[in-house]
Amino acid sequence: MNKIINNFFIAYFKYSNSSAVYVEEKTPKNMMASPVDEEGWYTWQPLKGTLNDIDYLKLESRFDVKFPKSFLEWHKQYFFLDCSCQLMGLPTSSPTEPLQQIIDNMDYSLAKDLIAAKLYPFGDEGNDAGPLVFDGRYEVENNEYPIRVYDHEYGGDLEGLSEIIFSSFPKLLECFTHYIQELKSRKNFEIIPDFFHIDPTGAGKTGVDYWLGWVAMEKENDELFGDN
Repeated sequence: MNKIINNFFIAYFKYSNSSAVYVEEKTPKNMMASPVDEEGWYTWQPLKGTLNDIDYLKLESRFDVKFPKSFLEWHKQYFFLDCSCQLMGLPTSSPTEPLQQIIDNMDYSLAKDLIAAKLYPFGDEGNDAGPLVFDGRYEVENNEYPIRVYDHEYGGDLEGLSEIIFSSFPKLLECFTHYIQELKSRKNFEIIPDFFHIDPTGAGKTGVDYWLGWVAMEKENDELFGDN
């Protein structure tokens, strides 16, 4: 697992432009790698994380959720101020607001309905359909739950729950890492089908239609705008 996490962060820190808007009292000064420019932006640098297991256990108890061990190991590795690509957004980590994005993903009415059904929101689908959720309805070792998307337009009805799009969080990280590495030389819709081989029991099984939907959409965008 450490190798998967390390590979992800190495790739992501190369991929990200590492820029953020300066906000007084919220911006961590020790993460600033540049002065604030005329438009209020600065470049940030990652810091080794200092959160520990008990910090996350308190959060799980507060919201009555259970997170995969791999997700916790990943999130506590660094403080980092951005974590997204076209396909998805994952919770960041700032030393001035510890765990705040994870809290934000769970502390609203729809999220509370999902949590009551043992669907634990942890990120965002890249096309603004709704949250990424860990499906905790069946117990698995180390809480390594499969991942689905919930369409927020369904307002809590489980009809809005997608098929499994990743078999686990480690497989999500492997696919995310591959995607951002390959963007240097390939169009995004050419890369997505690689997920079927990286995660054959999730993306390559129940998630095929979901990901082929992304392929079709991004092909169309490329034909119209040539921006991929």
